[in-house]
Amino acid sequence: MRNPDWTTLQTDLVPRIGGLLISDDASDFVRLRAVCHPWRSSTVATKKSADCFCPRNWIMISDPNSSPSDVCFFNTSTHKSFSFDLSPHLGTYSLFRSFDFLFLLKHKTTKGFALLNPFMRSLIPLHSKIESNCANAPKRLEDLILDLSGVFVTSSFTIVLQFEVDCLVWTKPGDQSWVYAEFALWSYSNVLFYKDRLLVVTSGDKGLVQINLANEIPNQLQVEVVIPSNELTFLQKECFLVDCDGEIILVTLSRKDYCWESFETYKLDLNEKTFVRSPNLGNHSIFLGPNRTFSISCEDLPQVTTNSIYFQWRRQNFGKRGIKSYLHSNFKIVRGAN
Repeated sequence: MRNPDWTTLQTDLVPRIGGLLISDDASDFVRLRAVCHPWRSSTVATKKSADCFCPRNWIMISDPNSSPSDVCFFNTSTHKSFSFDLSPHLGTYSLFRSFDFLFLLKHKTTKGFALLNPFMRSLIPLHSKIESNCANAPKRLEDLILDLSGVFVTSSFTIVLQFEVDCLVWTKPGDQSWVYAEFALWSYSNVLFYKDRLLVVTSGDKGLVQINLANEIPNQLQVEVVIPSNELTFLQKECFLVDCDGEIILVTLSRKDYCWESFETYKLDLNEKTFVRSPNLGNHSIFLGPNRTFSISCEDLPQVTTNSIYFQWRRQNFGKRGIKSYLHSNFKIVRGAN
């Protein structure tokens, strides 16, 4: 039996497949478009609507400043790798900051900013103007950019920027400015972006809260208490929120005499608004650091001890190329398998 000619698939079937792929992760969508010209032509509309799509489960494991021509990404779930050549963009732009899946570039002439998505190979110019009813709100994105701490893209392709000064700005496709909102949460934990929601554990009386960014974002942020602080008896400890293969894990840390004493893990149910202690991480391990938290599937990755917690013990170091070198250079195990 001869191999089928995949280029002859029905013209409406390829974009439908592309839409399903892009809803899960950009890397397989990119591979689909690379198969042949008919498939690439059939998915032009899908690509245009998803140019700012953020891939899931990818971390940057090489330094874009020292090796811009070969920036390496690693998927913590599938263990796939992906390389991107940033250097063609550095003639017009300079690299201002990098995130796990996006580059923030600054135009050398206009001084404007843009987001570069290496997976979609798309460059999204960022508006400068900020609109707000707050009297003391900044008027331009450039007034806030030095405090940028997070970039998120929702399923409806709304771009959301989070800043260390406890505020968010967002812009929807077709908008010509940013909407600005302040929030005073005084967080104990990192901010986790999960299914179009921002999750954070606060140090006040709110406890675990979420901000829903799905669909139409209101002009005033709606902060919903998921689990009140009086139910979280461990809030005096530092904690991290981690997406562990679709489940939200809360990791609490306690230390004595400046040394880590214990690490405990809790599984959160956002729908039931409950939590339960869950020391068993299954076939995963969790990595905690000041700049990023992530989990890794240990299947076919023998250099990582399963059901363990690793902690970043020094400033981020990219070291040599490869996930083994990256993990060894940055993290040490602090809680082994139970």
